Order: sequence, then C-alpha cells, then structure tokens
Amino acid sequence: MRAFPLSRRRLSTALSFALLVALSLTFGASAALAQADSTSANLSGFVRDPQGAVVPGANVTARNATTGLTRTATTNDEGFYQLTNLSPGAYDLTVEAPNFKRSVIQALTVTVGQRADLDVALEIGQITDEVTVTGASTELIETSKTNVSNTIDQARIQSLPINQRDYINFTLTTSTVTRDNGRPIGPAPTSGLNFGGQRGRSNLVQVDGADNTDNSVNAARSTVSQEAVQEFQVVTNSFAPEFGRTAGGVVNVVTKGGTNDVRGNVFGFIRHKSIQARNAFAPIIDGDPNKKPPFTRAQYGATIGGPLDRDRTFAFFAFEQRKRQESGFFTSDVVGLLTSSATIPVIPGINPIARTFTRITAAQAGFINTLVGSGVPANICAARAYGFFAASGGNTGLTGSNPLTSPNDGSVCPAITPITGPTTAVGPRFLLTGAPVPISVNAFRPLLNLDRVFPISEDTSFASVRGDHKINEDNHLTMRFGFNPSDITGIQVESQNQSLGQNDFSRTGIQTIRDTSFVTTLTSTLSDSVVNEARFSFSSRRATFRSQNGQATAFNISGAAFTGRELFSPVIRTENRYQYT
Repeated sequence: MRAFPLSRRRLSTALSFALLVALSLTFGASAALAQADSTSANLSGFVRDPQGAVVPGANVTARNATTGLTRTATTNDEGFYQLTNLSPGAYDLTVEAPNFKRSVIQALTVTVGQRADLDVALEIGQITDEVTVTGASTELIETSKTNVSNTIDQARIQSLPINQRDYINFTLTTSTVTRDNGRPIGPAPTSGLNFGGQRGRSNLVQVDGADNTDNSVNAARSTVSQEAVQEFQVVTNSFAPEFGRTAGGVVNVVTKGGTNDVRGNVFGFIRHKSIQARNAFAPIIDGDPNKKPPFTRAQYGATIGGPLDRDRTFAFFAFEQRKRQESGFFTSDVVGLLTSSATIPVIPGINPIARTFTRITAAQAGFINTLVGSGVPANICAARAYGFFAASGGNTGLTGSNPLTSPNDGSVCPAITPITGPTTAVGPRFLLTGAPVPISVNAFRPLLNLDRVFPISEDTSFASVRGDHKINEDNHLTMRFGFNPSDITGIQVESQNQSLGQNDFSRTGIQTIRDTSFVTTLTSTLSDSVVNEARFSFSSRRATFRSQNGQATAFNISGAAFTGRELFSPVIRTENRYQYT
C-alpha cells in the first residue's frame, strides 16, 4: 500500500474542521440560537406568581396544534424559560407548577425567525384547576430583535393575487423592496428584487435553511410550488450572523409539512385567446385585423399531506405545472422585393475588400451605387455602413437571422459616423426616421413596418416532497426533495437591447433548466439549555441559454437597432453545491 504524506494545508483543514465540530458540541446552545432563526422560532419569558415573584421549577410545554409535537422547558432559579427551534405555526402553551393552577394559552402563533417574549402569570390554586387563555388575546413582543424584517404569512400567500404564482414577488409588499431592472430569466438573470437600492444580484434566498441562489449570477432558484410555501421572512437590514453573506436583502422561506389531518387541494388557472381581448400592438394576421395571435397560459397542480404515523411521522407532497403558448412580434420595413444586390469594389484606403450586399431592394441597391459612383470618400464610407444595415435588416425581418459581418477590415472609414454624422451622405435622419438622404429615395427604414409573429412557449414543473419524523422526544428529523425542470423559448431581451422598441426575433432565446435540491435537518435537544441543529443540503443546477439563430453575429447601435443573436449566448453551466451547517 502506498502512503500519501499529509500536506500542511490538508492538516490545517482537518484540524480546523475538528475544532469546529468540538466547538459546536461544546457551545451548542449559542450556535442553536443563531441557527434557530433560519427555519424556526424561539419563545422565552418569565413565569411569575400573582405578586410578581418568579416561579422556579415550573414546567413549560409547547404543543404544536397540527402535528402534536411538543417542546418542553423548565424555569430556572430566576423563573426564566426558553423554547427554541419551534416550527412556525400555532401552539398550545401549558405552564404547570405546584400550588398553582395550570395555565393554558391556546392557538399561540409563532412565525419564522421570530424571537418572541411571553411572560406567564400563574394563579394560586390546585394544579388540577385550569386557566385557559386564547392566543388571539395574547400579544407576543420581541425585545431582543435587532434586524429589520417582515413576515409574509400564509394568509397573504393564499389571498393576494400574484403573476405566474411566483411567491418571491410577495416580497414587493415590503416598503423598501422594489422591482429590479434585471429579469429573473435569461442568460444572466437576477433575483428580480431591489432591497434598499442594492443590486438584484446582492440578495440571498433560502428555502428551509439552505441557500437557494444561483452561484454564478445569484439569481433566485425556484424548486418548490407556491402551494408548498408556508411562510417566509423578508430581512432588509441589520442581519443576524446566519444571514451575513449578502449586501442586499434576505428572503427566508419555510415550506409546509404534513399534519395529523389529511389535507390537500387541487387548483387550476387558464387564459386563452378566445376569452380575452386582442393585443392592440399585435400585427394583422392573414389580412384579418380581428384575428388574434396564439395565446394560452395554464397553471395547475395539487398538494396532499398527512400523517404516516400519527403524532410522529408526516409527509407533504406538492406538484405544479406551468404551460404557455404565446406570441411575440417585431416589426421591420423592407420596401420592395429582396431580390437585388450591390457591390462596392476594392478602393485602396477606403474599401480594402470588395463587398457585395445581397437580399436588398432595388431602391437600396440604387442608393448604394449612387453613393459609390460619386467617387467621394465620405459617400463611399456611408455606402459601406448603409449596405451593412440594409443587408442585415432584410434578413433579420424575414428569417430572424443576421448575417452581418464586421466592417473592421482595415478601412479608414469610421465604424458609425459615416451614417450618423450631420454632414454625411446618409445623415442622422436615417436613424431617427428611417429615411435616407436624399429624402426622395425611399430605400430602407430598419425594423418598422414588416410585421412578424414568433412563438413563445414554456413548460415548467415544480415537484417537492417533505417528510418530518420524531425519532424520540429529543431528536426531530426533516427532509425535503425538490425537482424543477423548465424549458422556455422565445425569451425576449431587455428593453435596452430592443430594436426600435420592439423585440427582434433573432434576439429571443431558448432556456433549459434542470434544478434539483435536497435538504435534511436534525434538531437535537441535548439539555434544557443546549439545542443543536445540524443541516446538510445538496443542490444541482444545469442551465443552458442559446439564441434562436445560433452563432449569428450581433450588431448594436445604441438607441436605434439591436439585431442578431443575444449577446450573452450561448450559456452552458452546471453547478453542484454542498452545504453543511
């Protein structure tokens, strides 16, 4: 057997890991307090008698109203109790002490990330007697809260309308959050959210305590249906240590789990062109101004959850499907048949390589020949630039492809000024109105009147299953698996990349994503003051983005026309992420 020497770096890493494990076990209480906020809540306070004196040795039990799972603590000599790692939801809180009546607070609701304080006053009497208070009349306060946050609860998720059922957009109900200019889909997506003016790529999205952002562009990944979300916390400032990896904001999501009751739902949503108005900006189809372009959008799914072993083991499953068949359109103007061509011969110092521009109109060819025939260097330079526009625009308008080649061939002609300069043969009116100079020559107006409809389609699925198991009174295990395949074609580019305000077909993209995630959490109560939470997650993301016309050349003139393939394509990425906490 061959022995491999242990390098100093590996030894340092191993010792650091061993020290981290030892510290986690030794100081588990403080670690648990930090971890608890990411997926659960804490409840603490003092137990007092009618005169306000503390009651040591009182038993405090929180029982989850839907699962029956309990968490118990005993007040110390100062009458203080603390219940950590409570799953968000409604609880019945019971406080018992000798010579005092049992106190029961029903339907006490805690939310994700909450560190609530609740003092309980006991009445003198027999322990068999009971004083019951409803949670609705009990106010929870957070005296130790330091972050600025808001909770999007189940009531808002169920009741508020949301486009495409994208639950992350409920974050916009927070006053300091706005929509980001960057889109959440495409070659370089973002989270789509601005927190206090920060970039959309500066945010953190967590699901069940696991990082749910793309490692490359920090976009929010989507691996669960809206129906699988119980609630989420939006943290905008003064982050706790567990959220210290972002400069923007935090969206901290907790998914639903099964309960002692079997529950589920079936839902569906559909939009079809037959039941909605015609897009006022859509082109006329087949000569019929009333004919509607294709449009169908359907979202449907189901959930079911319940007990596998009552008060012990639970499961929850959610599935959602989103399908779209829609239409995009762009406009261009080619006056006349694209059957002509024009050639600019080799002219030393001006046109080093002979250029032939094909698929242009007779008027376009005549205009180019007139400029070249003048023999004026400025006109010949303008003819070169104009020819590239004409040949590119015609092909783009009819086929969605852009064969434009770079004019950087050693010519002394400037790349843009021959066509935009105020004293050139073509002039600025070409870009502003599409009319070349002289105005009497109706040669070419780029991307203005030739209407074309291109398809937009989507097939996206969300599937997730979660299991919760009480190993014993001190150890609880949670596991969740999610799978999100998505195929989208016809993705339209950003507004700054549009051709005269319209999306050119060649600038639309095809996106394919396969997103898989798995997270498991073991919560262990080691003593009344020590709770440890261990979490492992694995996620895999395969994302590709490509243009409709492959490797065609992109050609941009800011503020006028952007044609050819999407600049950021192709994109081919595979990301595998492992997390241990």
